[in-house]
Amino acid sequence: MKLPVYGKTDYINHFEIVIMQQWNDIVNTAMLGTEKKVPDFNAVPQNIVQPLQLIQQNQQLDKEEKYLQAAALIYNYQVCGAVPFKKENLIIAPAPAEEKPYCNKEALQVLNDILSEENIPLLAFWLQHCAAAGHIIHPELVHRLLQLGAEQKKLQTLITACCGNRGKWLAGFNEAWNFSMQQSTEETWQTGTPEQRRNILTATRKHNPVLAVDWLQQTWPQEDAATKTTFLEILQTNISAADIEFLELLATEKSKKVKELALDLLKNIPQSAVVQQYESLLAQTVQLKKEKALLGLSTKTVLLLQLPQVPDAVFNSGIEKLSSTKEFTDDEYIIYQLAMYVPPTFWQQQLNTTAEGVIKLLQDDAVGKKILPALVLAVKRFNNNEWAAALLQHSKIFYLDIMAMLPPQQQNDYSIRFFEGHEDTIIQNALNFTSEWSTTLTQKIFTYTAKNAYQYNRSFYSQHIHLIPMQAIAVLEKCMPSEAYQQSVWAGTSEYITKLISLKTQTITAFQP
Repeated sequence: MKLPVYGKTDYINHFEIVIMQQWNDIVNTAMLGTEKKVPDFNAVPQNIVQPLQLIQQNQQLDKEEKYLQAAALIYNYQVCGAVPFKKENLIIAPAPAEEKPYCNKEALQVLNDILSEENIPLLAFWLQHCAAAGHIIHPELVHRLLQLGAEQKKLQTLITACCGNRGKWLAGFNEAWNFSMQQSTEETWQTGTPEQRRNILTATRKHNPVLAVDWLQQTWPQEDAATKTTFLEILQTNISAADIEFLELLATEKSKKVKELALDLLKNIPQSAVVQQYESLLAQTVQLKKEKALLGLSTKTVLLLQLPQVPDAVFNSGIEKLSSTKEFTDDEYIIYQLAMYVPPTFWQQQLNTTAEGVIKLLQDDAVGKKILPALVLAVKRFNNNEWAAALLQHSKIFYLDIMAMLPPQQQNDYSIRFFEGHEDTIIQNALNFTSEWSTTLTQKIFTYTAKNAYQYNRSFYSQHIHLIPMQAIAVLEKCMPSEAYQQSVWAGTSEYITKLISLKTQTITAFQP
């Protein structure tokens, strides 16, 4: 099938140049005002000379009205009067047949309602169910979703899956939609924009960390210091002993920031030389001793933290000699820093006890209490989920930073347990959950947010509707604030939340087999 296709050309005729100049003159008048500048309508194409003269000769119009009418005339001439260029004999293959079934009319109706709401989280929810069911959207919505995909990059994979073969075909005609076309990730890494290369390296690091380092080594000599820093930060994901050789080579880098970042990454790897050095020094520092108790009739085991001579190499690796706060002596501050960069399992092995036993020993010791926050940082640094759970269960202090390391159910339980007194921080952490909140946690969040309507407005619930369970409808009335002025606001908000939950429910129902 041969179709005429209109496209760009290097040729611009005289009349187009004239009308473009005339339009620029009109824009300048709009910026300066008709009191300071009046557009010159003398140099216009012959076709619109007479209509412009009629406008200018109309005595019933003031200066501003004449300007607006002339601008409208020239604008329409510019838009409608141009003859498009034509390219002959371009062959366009038709879109291939679809292999997956279209979604049913109920699902289509829900999708249209969600698009009317302009709710991206609900759209992602709908697309997830559509893709999981193995269905695709109807042809009339393909272009709209592709356009949304160009704006919402997180939706691109789902949109590609739900637009089927027609979406891939249509994307070939618009560069902004080409995310739905299959491309070589390695080619994109080599030739893509800085943002594309960063995204490719991030995705590759998650699924194939060794390949990510191989690619990085290939292009490393050509990268500037700022790019190197950005790429090194990505290596934090899935960091392991396999990265040691590459990171140690960066000690000769010219950029101080690159060298410091490489060293910090090495401090995340238990097998690295720097962590082994810290662990060896800490092993000489941490001991147990027995003390007499109850008038000397019995003994108890206590913690002894005594720093030996510290080699210069330790200070050269970034450990500071002098305390920057009155809370720590110099020796205590060095121990604190060492504890930050040593895996928490070291303490179990060194003290021959459980994580709970280590926490108790530290909490019962004056210096140990100061060191415990460093152990929390080490838990996060070395991503030790078992220790995160132990600290939240047995520590006297609530550590929000490590709660995100726990499985969803434990995060939910601890959020409920520590909610009072930490409301805003708990809510911010709950927004990162990978599964819906429990009904109990939702009720606590609603009760608090209902009293703080300016901070937690409708936009808050709209953006996070994917986390709100359908059962939340039953607790909306229980969350009603006591203040009268807050009650009216919450009544409207509750109605809006109900509408969003209804769209979630309809989506689930529409894709049920």
